[in-house]
Amino acid sequence: MTTPRIDLETKVTRDQPVTQATGSIQVSTDELDDDTITLSFGGPWGITYADLTPEDAHAVATALEDAVTACQEGSADE
Repeated sequence: MTTPRIDLETKVTRDQPVTQATGSIQVSTDELDDDTITLSFGGPWGITYADLTPEDAHAVATALEDAVTACQEGSADE
């Protein structure tokens, strides 16, 4: 069985407001610990990893969903 993961290619801004580079965001499960979700940001500067508990990962996912909903509602108001 393969490890679940998602890779997103995007623009990443490291230092507001000027430093922007192409980078990637990756979400995957830890191969050695099923209770750890790894969130990583990578680009020309290297890779930064954050190990999340399932609860933390759910909180991040909820925050992303809420931000998308607010963005979509804002676009509908225009």
